[in-house]
Amino acid sequence: MRWIPGPGTVKRRDFLAAASGVATTAAFAKPAAFANPIWPQQSRPADHFATGTAFAVTSTSREATAAAVSALKAGGNAADAYMSAAIAQTVSEIGLTSIAGAFGIHYFDAKSRKTTSVLGRLGPAKAETYDFERDSPVTQTGRAMPVPGFIAGLHAAHQKYGRLPWSKLFTPAIRHAEEGFLVNPNIIEGAKRRGVRHPEGKKIWSKDGRMLQPGQPLVQPEAAAVLNAVASGGPDAFYEGEFARNYVRRSQSDGGKITLEDFKGWKQLVNEKPREAVGDYRGYQMISGDLVIYALHLNEALDLRATGSSAKKPESAFKQIRIMEEVFQSTKVHAKEKDGRFTDPDYARRRADFVLNSRQRPLTLDAIFNTCFLVARDKDGNVAWGTHSINTPTAFGAGIVVDGVYAAHAMNREHVLGNGGSAPGISTSYALFKDGNPRLVVGSPGFGFVHGPYQYGTGIMEWNLSATAAMNLPRFSLPNREGVSVFEQHFDPSVFEMLENRKIKFSRSRPKTSTGLVGALKIDTDSTMQVVQDGRRIGFAKAE
Repeated sequence: MRWIPGPGTVKRRDFLAAASGVATTAAFAKPAAFANPIWPQQSRPADHFATGTAFAVTSTSREATAAAVSALKAGGNAADAYMSAAIAQTVSEIGLTSIAGAFGIHYFDAKSRKTTSVLGRLGPAKAETYDFERDSPVTQTGRAMPVPGFIAGLHAAHQKYGRLPWSKLFTPAIRHAEEGFLVNPNIIEGAKRRGVRHPEGKKIWSKDGRMLQPGQPLVQPEAAAVLNAVASGGPDAFYEGEFARNYVRRSQSDGGKITLEDFKGWKQLVNEKPREAVGDYRGYQMISGDLVIYALHLNEALDLRATGSSAKKPESAFKQIRIMEEVFQSTKVHAKEKDGRFTDPDYARRRADFVLNSRQRPLTLDAIFNTCFLVARDKDGNVAWGTHSINTPTAFGAGIVVDGVYAAHAMNREHVLGNGGSAPGISTSYALFKDGNPRLVVGSPGFGFVHGPYQYGTGIMEWNLSATAAMNLPRFSLPNREGVSVFEQHFDPSVFEMLENRKIKFSRSRPKTSTGLVGALKIDTDSTMQVVQDGRRIGFAKAE
């Protein structure tokens, strides 16, 4: 399918504004003028920014964004757009997400002004003990193959929110799987590095006896057959049909204990709940994980607005480092005491001095998983956002493929019986509300799912950056297992001098996905919408 830019879009070469550019108007300012790129061109042009008043969509996949737009133009709402895009991503971002993974969506209904969430989580095999941890070789075997929750969550969301027929949601994904498309070169490289462990995977990625190359179409006839079956037969076709039988057979052949009876309990994988915007950050309320809300409250408590942009101000960058440290140290407490303190701005104010001036504490993150973030808004003001995922700590799950579909893998007992693998209190996205309406929605897939959106939103809310200038703001990653954080090289030299003086381990890098691959929707008071997709990888924003 050929992508044709529409009104309100700009090419990537025009997108990357100077990182230090600040809009002089109030928060949620109009985009600043575009400047030259601050990092090299990707392998092909892409649309990273769009503005409009009718609808807006952003994703990391050309095919997913086109699927969302098609759903909206066919009379669907924001939820239909999100769901169709999510299904398309299981084809276009194969291995990063999967219909044999998990599903999630948040939905703001403009008429009722209420937000609800639907989650389709991974489910356990009743006979499995899950007596292994995430680094165990067992996670790469049939023992770790869970009951997929993606289709369960998708079906529940469609029943609750959808306008379009169920089968119509699958049409773009099926077309791309059957006819082929040019897959993102980064995904091909990932498959080369770690994704092709089994013959079934090699069948997908091999063309004429050699690994698929960039510029060659990826065709997925087996996955198309599964999608066609689910489109026509609904969840029963997935959980009780041929795919389920083949999935169970594949798992059991490799030591797994999952059964068809486990699959029949798929409705239990769905969790629906209302979401209330809480807290008070610069006059906005928030929907997110408690500790993400805590981070934003700390921004205000430490007055990042007065400190100035982290791009050039060492003190500002240091405050953000300490806030991220505090947030992830707090996951240990949050797991035990869910008492609401982290959503209280007074708690952040009481804690601010300790966060900034206490002895620095080691920070490591043990909650890495693959996700795909999406956000869509329709002409009626409904907004859908969230992540869906193969939900594993490495790309391509366990590398096990069933009928052309990558299987997720259970990392440990907590992953399938607890909180799904994420650190307690953490979320992959957040939404800021004003007067009961969403004004800013930000999220990120993969490793950057907290620090990327946090730093992006900080640029807008604290320093009045435009949607594009905030995206180009230099960012840092969380420390790796060696305690080293990546700092993008377009920070001011004074920031690197501060890191050296404080003996903070870091490496310099060109902008990269480990600092957070961010997507965002910003809605101005006049209902003008701006959508942005990070230039750190190929991405697609569309609005009219």
